[in-house]
Order: sequence, then structure tokens, then C-alpha cells
Amino acid sequence: MIFKVQGSQKNEYDRKNDDSAFMSSQDSLHLDKIIEKTFPTNNEENVYSLELKKWRISNDGTHPKETTKGLNDAIKWAQKEGYTTFYVPPGTYLICKGKEEDDTEARINLVSNMTFLLDEKAIIQKESNGFEIYSTLFLDSEVENVRIKGGTIRGDRETHDYSQKGEHTGGSHEWGNGIDTAGAQNIEINGVKIEKFTGDGIEIGGTTIYGNYITEEDIEIGGIDENGKLIPTKGKVRTKNNEIANFNNPIYKNPHYRNIMMWLPEGVDGNYDIFFYRKDHSLIRAERDLHFNSTWGYSEIPEDAVYFRAVFNSDSKNNIIVNRMTVAITKNITITNCEIGYNRRQGITVGASDGVNIVNNKIHNTNGTAPESGIDIEPGFYPAINTNIKGNQFLNNTIHMVFAYGGNALIEENYFGPNVKDGIGFSINPAYYGATVKNNTFDHTDFTTWGNTNYSNNTLLSSLAVFEGGTDVIVHGVEGIDSSISFNQTVNGGIKADNITLSSTNKSDINGGIYVYGKQIHLKDVTLTGSNVLSGDGNNASIYDNVKFNNTVEMNLALGTYKDCYSINGLFSLNVAGKIVLENCKFEDTTFYTYNTETEAAFYHSTFENEKIEGPIILALEAKKVNVLYNKFNVNLAEDPNSIIQIGRDASEHDPTKVFNSTIKGNTFISKQSLIGIDTINGGIGSFPYLIEDNTLTNVKLNLKENDVNRNNRINKKK
Repeated sequence: MIFKVQGSQKNEYDRKNDDSAFMSSQDSLHLDKIIEKTFPTNNEENVYSLELKKWRISNDGTHPKETTKGLNDAIKWAQKEGYTTFYVPPGTYLICKGKEEDDTEARINLVSNMTFLLDEKAIIQKESNGFEIYSTLFLDSEVENVRIKGGTIRGDRETHDYSQKGEHTGGSHEWGNGIDTAGAQNIEINGVKIEKFTGDGIEIGGTTIYGNYITEEDIEIGGIDENGKLIPTKGKVRTKNNEIANFNNPIYKNPHYRNIMMWLPEGVDGNYDIFFYRKDHSLIRAERDLHFNSTWGYSEIPEDAVYFRAVFNSDSKNNIIVNRMTVAITKNITITNCEIGYNRRQGITVGASDGVNIVNNKIHNTNGTAPESGIDIEPGFYPAINTNIKGNQFLNNTIHMVFAYGGNALIEENYFGPNVKDGIGFSINPAYYGATVKNNTFDHTDFTTWGNTNYSNNTLLSSLAVFEGGTDVIVHGVEGIDSSISFNQTVNGGIKADNITLSSTNKSDINGGIYVYGKQIHLKDVTLTGSNVLSGDGNNASIYDNVKFNNTVEMNLALGTYKDCYSINGLFSLNVAGKIVLENCKFEDTTFYTYNTETEAAFYHSTFENEKIEGPIILALEAKKVNVLYNKFNVNLAEDPNSIIQIGRDASEHDPTKVFNSTIKGNTFISKQSLIGIDTINGGIGSFPYLIEDNTLTNVKLNLKENDVNRNNRINKKK
């Protein structure tokens, strides 16, 4: 049985897809597969300059039928004659609208081993039409080794008739494209201006080549072991009929088509395994835990394989139907030095593909119908793997970039500039596995990922980066100005972050910083300056190593333990219900206050230097517990009646306590002026005795409530 379904978002398979892919660590970022192919050498003897009269072609924007037919006839003739470059002179070439949706005669059908070279002043213009699906340049699965260079390819967006509705389409008019690749190989699009299409500037896709149905008649109970031997296994069924599981069809003689996928399963659960065998029934290779309808179910057939067996999860063979499919995907395509703008749906759709390079392009003003993305990786049931996006500019798109599903992408050295109001910057969805995002600039553009992302050495300018949990998330080397980062840890250890620096231009209407939520997280080597905070719910078990607060604004500090931190001119409220620990830190002219009866605050082995603050350094207004242990306080400004540590609100001596427990032990207090070191007199009625012991106080005194434990405190006079 032969299936023909193009690998884009306009078929029923793609609309039904719910990819729950998984990528093992050994699959991560095989970008070595993105290789540069050798194209035919172009010299004067191999260049055919299009003869307009000979082919009845008009270059004044008229006679679309004759022009379209003439171009296609001329291209085929040039290939047959051995030319490797097809030069199109200046002018406007109108490509006819055709007679039906996706009319194959209403486009330029490119051929193999050819450079389609447009003069700088040549325009390929799609005739205004009312069809929902059309292509302007098309490369099918038999096409390879093609360059498209120069000129302009323009759609009919501004004059299109959007009122018509196709027999099998929904009326959205979102598939009128500039360039379509349906499984072509070794393609370069270089220096082309592609604009004003009702759908995509470029759609990289594929097509189905062959398929048949595996049904209950082809199934038996049992599994297969690691040696390819048939074994009884509870909850497993396997294929038994080699008539539907062989590779005898002539299409498999073409290496481009030697692949197999499983689509639209019925009567089975979860994932599946596949085993490839030689003619003598010996096992070649097993692939396990593959996904239906997914990038992660694309298997390349070994060269000497003659048949396969598949193992599915089911207790019964009854009512099982699985579509065994072979597809053609676009391989090794480079899009470079192009301007892609004013397209209605996408700038570039990356669909069925392996080895996509998008380099040094300007992609802008994508808007009109969803998704409205500069680049969208969304392959439907097909694979989309090994994508390289480098050195591009993204400007004024509704969405700059979205990765819906697929995997293995490198995104580096791009500029994501301001996009439209309320637009979305760059989003990596949960079903996309393995993205490295490095050395990019996000300018008034947000970034969001749900997992499986390495986000390194990026710059944020008035932007927001959101890490919505998941696993295998690395955040490293972020520089931000007037920007924020949000972490929502959903899996312990799922997000690891370090080397983050956020600064501020002191604009009064801009506050940034780091916000942490969810399960415990470990942040390391963070520097915050100006209008930046470290806030959010946090988590009692979170660790923040080497955080520096430089002249920051007042903030409600997130829960967790802060080790080796530093603050100058800081003001911190400890108001979240839970535990906050500050350990081995240094604080200069910095104060803390608690204002929640469920807060537990602890200060360990830290130093407090005060040259400016006249009030308390630690003020516990409300707290479940406040512990101050083995710290050093050096105060040069404050005077009586101020204190260094104050427990309780002013004049609350006779009110019910709101600070239920406190231990202040082993600290050293030194003051230039005589003042109160520890003041608990306003602890209130009903509090437990506070433990005040083993403190050394120089030019500092105690002011304690009656039931406190005052033990082994040494008070020295000023020397």
C-alpha cells in the first residue's frame, strides 16, 4: 500500500500528533550529522541564461500560465543538456495561480544538480489567488544537490482572496508558501529575499513514501530477547508475518527511503521495540523504547536488513492496528544570507528534516495567522533532528521562535530583537528534547523552556528568561540588564544554574532579578546589582552559593540556605513561611527584618559591618524562630537607644508574642558608640525564654525580658 502525505502541519497525521518523546543521553546533539555536501562546480560552460522568447516567458509580471510553463520546461531542458546553473535575468516573473489547491503546474518545480540563480533584480511573484495551499518553488523527494541564489520570491498576501475555502481545509489560508521542500536532499538557499506569503516563507518538510497496516492477523503473543530470539513475555505481542515486515519493495533500493516508523496505533500501549534481521535470520540491531507518531520513532534501516519484527505492549493481539510507514525527509539544507519577512504564518517551518542549517538571515515581521513564528520546529509525526540556527536577526515577529517537538538543536550567536507588543520570544516546549542555546542576545524578548535545554553565555536586555522545570536544564553564564530570570523546579536536580550576573540601569519603572519556585534548586555564583532581587517562594532545601548583592533594592528573600554570600547596602525582608539560613556571609551596611510568624531565620558564622545604619541590623517583628549564632558585628554609627539585634516590635512588651523562639549565641559585638547589643524586652507575653549565651559584647549592653536565659555573656567596656 502506498501512502502520500506531505510532512507539514496540513495533514491529519500531524493534527492528531501528541508527541511524548524521550531522548537518551547518547542521542544528545548529534550535530556532526549536519554536514556540508559538495554541489556541482559552476563555471561559464555550465551556466544557462534563460531565453525569454524561446520559452514564451514574460518578465513584466504578465502571462502567468505561459511564464510558469516556460520556466519549468526550460529548467528540465537545461538539466537534460548538462547545465548546472540556470540564470534568471532581471524582471518580474508571475507564477500562475493554478486550477486547484496545491496545483503542481502552478509552481516552479526545481530539478537535481542545479543552481537556480536569480539576478539581483529578478522577482518571482505568485499570482494573486484564493487557494489555501500553494507553493511557488517546489523540491520533491527525488530532488538533490540544488542551490537557490539571489533575487526575490514574493507572495500574494496583500491581494489574496481569503474568502474561499478548500474541500479538505479549514479556511485559514495558512499554507501559501514561498519555497517548499518535500523530502529533498542537499539544498542551499542563499541570498534570497522571501516575503509576503499567506503561509510560510520556507517550509522544510517531507512526504510519505510507502506504508501498510500491521493488524491482529500479523501478531502473536510474546516478546523478543536482547539476542533477537523469540521468548514468552507477559504483556507483550510481536509481529510474525514477514509479508508485511519485509523490505522487498523497490523503494528500499534508494538509501534516502531506508527508514521505518510506526504511526496511529490502536490496541497497544506505551512505546515499542523494533528488531532488524538478515536473510539468515540473525539479528543486526535492536532499537528499544521507540515512540509512535514521533521524531523518536524514526529508525534507519540497516543496509543488510531484509525484514524486521516489532514488539508492542498489549495483553492481547485482538483489535491491534498499527501503520508501518516509510517517509522521505529533507536532509542537509542550508538557508543563509536571506531576508525573510512579512509572511503571514511562519518565516521558516522546520518540519520533517535531518540536518538543517539556518545561518546569517534576517527574519522579521511574521504575523497574521497562528503560530506567527519566525522559525517553528513542528514536524508532525515526522522527525526533526539536528538543527543549527546561528547568527540570525529576529525582529518584530509575533513569536520569534518556537520548538514544538523534535530534538537536537544548536542555537547560537543570534540576535532576538524587540518583537511585537505582547508577542512571544523564544519558546521550547516540553516535547522538544536537546536544545543548546548559547551566546545569543535577547533584547526585549522573552525566553521560555520546559526542560532538556543547555542555556549558556546568553545576554538579556530588558528581557525575561523562564525555566519551567523539567529535567536536564543547565543555565550558565547569563548576563542581564534590567532583566529577570524565573526558575520553577519540578524535579529535584532538574535545573542547575550558575554564573548569573544581573545589573540595572536604575530606571524607576524596571525591577528585575531571580525568582525561584517549586522544589529545591542549587544556584551558584550569582551577582545582583541595583534593582534586582532574589525572591519568590524558594524552598527550605534550596542552596544559593556565593550570591553577591551590590546596592540592591529592598527584597523579600526566597527560602533556602545562602552560603558565602555578600551584601552591601542591602535591605532584606524574611517574610516567606519556611526556613532561611545565611551562613559564612559578609554584610556591609545591610539590615534584615522578619515579618511572618511562620518564618524561621538563622544567621551563622557571618560578619556584619555597619558604617551607615542607625537602626537594628536584625529586627525580628514576627517569626517562628530566629537564631543568631557565631557571628561578628562591628558597628560604628548607631547610638542609644538603638540596638544591633531587636526581638519584637517597639512598645510590644505587654502584647502577645509574635516571635516564638530565639537563640543568640557565640556572637561578638563591637560598637564605636555605647548602645544595646541584644534587645528582647519587646518579645511580648507568652514567648518561650530566649537563649542568650556565650556572647562577647564590647561597649555594648543587653536589654532582655525577665524569662530569658542570660548565660555566660561577657560584657567589656570600651578600650
